[in-house]
Amino acid sequence: MRIPATVLVLIQTLAGGLAGQGRAADSIAVLQVIERRTEAMRAHDSHAERTIYAPNAVWINAFGRRRVGVDSIEAFLSRLYANPGYAASRMVREKAPEVWFIRPDVAVVHEYHEREAQRLADGSVIPVRRVHTTFVLSKENGGWLVQYQFIGDERETTSRTP
Repeated sequence: MRIPATVLVLIQTLAGGLAGQGRAADSIAVLQVIERRTEAMRAHDSHAERTIYAPNAVWINAFGRRRVGVDSIEAFLSRLYANPGYAASRMVREKAPEVWFIRPDVAVVHEYHEREAQRLADGSVIPVRRVHTTFVLSKENGGWLVQYQFIGDERETTSRTP
């Protein structure tokens, strides 16, 4: 179940986690950017998703693909969303995003979700993906834009890995 961004900020405000109304408004705005991204991703709408990125944003996915700039990001996402192996997958679990303000005009967001049934080009199905995404956003002309996004899949640890 998704919790709307405004409810998350209200909870944080009531718990004393935010300083002042300005920070609360920025928190809501940042979470709304992340929510727009999630909705566009669910709808497989790369054109809508491009609106959250700064012109020269850097985007790196869990498979090491790096794109710079909204046109390049949108082109990659268009191909990804049209891919039947990706289109067959679905989000099965989400956690509420976490927001940290580095400065009043710079925020970092961590998002986690799980995705199942994604297939690779060879037809093999990826086990449930535990996906961590980190966003760096900046406030530009009164609005928040993603400057940097990194997606990483959590892997099972081995006995040799701490």
